[in-house]
Amino acid sequence: FSFPTAAPRAMQAALQQVEMHCSAELERYAACVDGHSGTWLVDCDPLKSQLNACASSYSGLVEAIKSRCKPQIDQYERCLKANPARPETCTGKLEALGDCTEGREAQRLVAQQQQQPNR
Repeated sequence: FSFPTAAPRAMQAALQQVEMHCSAELERYAACVDGHSGTWLVDCDPLKSQLNACASSYSGLVEAIKSRCKPQIDQYERCLKANPARPETCTGKLEALGDCTEGREAQRLVAQQQQQPNR
């Protein structure tokens, strides 16, 4: 999984938390996506659910972003579902999601999460 440009700070911090606590789930999901280019949305959905559950349990920042940026997440996911063979079509939606994560509240959450010891 990678962003077309440098990931926004809050999103990058959330991804680092997920990588730290959910690396196995992240690797399985990424391998599935790589191996199912045209059908990954359906074929990899169970692995996506496992990754989401892990991320939710270990990262308060992920939960805050999911709550704060729900409309942008939904738009991005709808775009991916409409363009499963061409996810690059959704770059604009992904950038809008990144912009959402950079709001003042998200920055406060990043600073708060960085001050807490790793779980």
